[in-house]
Amino acid sequence: MRTIEDLTAAARTVVQNVGIGSMTLAAVAREAGISRATMYRRFASRDELLSALIIAELDALENVVRGRLRFADQPRETIQMIVREVLDYNANNVMLQAALRIDGADLLPWLIRGPDRPTIVDIVTERVLAYVGQSPLAAHLSPTPESAVEFMVSAIYAELLSPARHLSHAQLSNYIADAVCVENLRA
Repeated sequence: MRTIEDLTAAARTVVQNVGIGSMTLAAVAREAGISRATMYRRFASRDELLSALIIAELDALENVVRGRLRFADQPRETIQMIVREVLDYNANNVMLQAALRIDGADLLPWLIRGPDRPTIVDIVTERVLAYVGQSPLAAHLSPTPESAVEFMVSAIYAELLSPARHLSHAQLSNYIADAVCVENLRA
């Protein structure tokens, strides 16, 4: 039987080919080389598989952030590298780019805050704050770690949805670092 990682990898391939809206458990089972019954034993529904796929993507982004936080003694450079690496990750994420290209309109609910539904920016901000808020970098974020992280995540997702034509990822990460980083520690 295939692992969850194998099945999410197969789901990525299916999304790259047909988008999120057309991804079915049967298509993912075919891609993974398993029966539909086996697939349904692993994931009771398409939404459950989609949740696993989203969690895997968020975990990958968290690894980028955690990997850079060890350089928090250089706050501005750390912020620049985190932002640049996430921008590069998003731009080179074939599945994510395909989902935006094929299913862009279907993804809008994830971007618009509802009374009982957070946005993807809210979800990512909270996950990043779990690491950044407890790190030495937090003391260098202005006006507060929460608002600085939310601004960074919002800017990254704005770039994802409407890529800059005249700014490189390096330039954008510099502007974001300038906006949120104070070199001297807050009291």
